[in-house]
Amino acid sequence: MKQVIENVKQTITQKKILWAYPIADKLQKYCYSLAIQWAVECIQLYSSEIKLDKLSKLNKYIQQAMEEQNVLTILQCNEIGQEIWYLPEREEVQTAIARLWWSIAAFKAGEEHGGIMEITAAVELLLPDISDRRLLDRYLDVALRIWEKYESQN
Repeated sequence: MKQVIENVKQTITQKKILWAYPIADKLQKYCYSLAIQWAVECIQLYSSEIKLDKLSKLNKYIQQAMEEQNVLTILQCNEIGQEIWYLPEREEVQTAIARLWWSIAAFKAGEEHGGIMEITAAVELLLPDISDRRLLDRYLDVALRIWEKYESQN
């Protein structure tokens, strides 16, 4: 994972899109819930950086993703994603949370590439300025921490 993180740091300086893909891919190879956890923590980090009036309303969807991702059906996950997508006055966090739910649906359906792409889109959306190294480094640190914790337990 450390090599993946270093490669991402090089890629991002070249202003390439899909910089988050290798991280999401590496995490999901162990367990797709690790990629989901990374997206959730990136959403929470980004949300702490900006002040959103409707964040408390959106937090229930984030919590639900962490608690119920294994018990809901693919259809239910897609429906939750649609519900979030069509809430009024959609902005980055709302879009990222909808994509989070669609990634869960894709992973549950066995569509690994689709799940990784949705995670990638969600995380990259939350780094609107790729030159924001402080926020980027926080996202990368979260990925590394999640991976190291998983490795130490298995």
